[in-house]
Amino acid sequence: MRYIHILIVVGVILNLYQCRYSILQLSDTSLNIFIGLLTDLHHYIQQLINSSSKVIVTCNTANNIYHNYNLSEYENKCPEHRYDVQIISRRPLIIYIENFLTSNEIQYLIQLANPFFENSTVANYDGSRTLDESFRLSSTTYLQRAGTPIIKCIEKRFAKFQGNINPLQIEPLQVVKYQSNQFFHPHFDWFYNGSHLDNGGQRITTFFTYLFANCTNGETEFIEIKYNQTLHERFCKILICDDVAEQYGLRFRPIPGNSIFWFNVDENNNNDELTLHAGRPPSENGFKIGLNTWTRHSIFHN
Repeated sequence: MRYIHILIVVGVILNLYQCRYSILQLSDTSLNIFIGLLTDLHHYIQQLINSSSKVIVTCNTANNIYHNYNLSEYENKCPEHRYDVQIISRRPLIIYIENFLTSNEIQYLIQLANPFFENSTVANYDGSRTLDESFRLSSTTYLQRAGTPIIKCIEKRFAKFQGNINPLQIEPLQVVKYQSNQFFHPHFDWFYNGSHLDNGGQRITTFFTYLFANCTNGETEFIEIKYNQTLHERFCKILICDDVAEQYGLRFRPIPGNSIFWFNVDENNNNDELTLHAGRPPSENGFKIGLNTWTRHSIFHN
């Protein structure tokens, strides 16, 4: 029952945020009211979590992903999956999701992607994509939308988290692999005005989900959201909180199974420059694998 309550609260958060243009009048006062509501909901979620340790379990490594399912059952019904959520930032809205994917799902996605990795590209204004290894050095592949029952269920989970949006608004899932010295320099996931917007409109939200991490670094850093000890030290199990943390933006540890979710646009539906982020190198002899999930404003056609 408590799990159902948590899902309802998360749905309320995302639905309110998605509807903020019409219900908040786009004023600072209204935004503050909305932020206060998010905070209250966050506290409620934490109370549910703290009062039912059998339902919500904190997990820091792939071995600690506490729930799994038989993948052969996905063809008949998607599992009612449980996860833990924390609001990390109010503006932009960043939500951290623990145990969003199971170890079986992770293993399946990696095995599916492994034969098809190619050098990663970057988007150009004219809609084309090119190699630029001075800016982005990694390898990627896309998974066919609803290509298997397992992928379809995972896509539905991403859609359900966002208030049961149409899964067709989600781009094909992108698996990305970083080896020891590979990186993605600071960038935005949203597009400038250009032909990339012709199909589905703007990228409204992003999930970055860690699938595998064998590294000492490899964090995801939000450059413009500076670490503040008073605000962020309670998140040190998922953030880097070292002696130089305040010189950096928020740096998320690469913990398999966990996901970072954020909005790429602000309360006025403008591209949010506070979402500038980077994929840092894993470290010598290390590597990591992640899953990019981007949601468009409307249906995205393959």
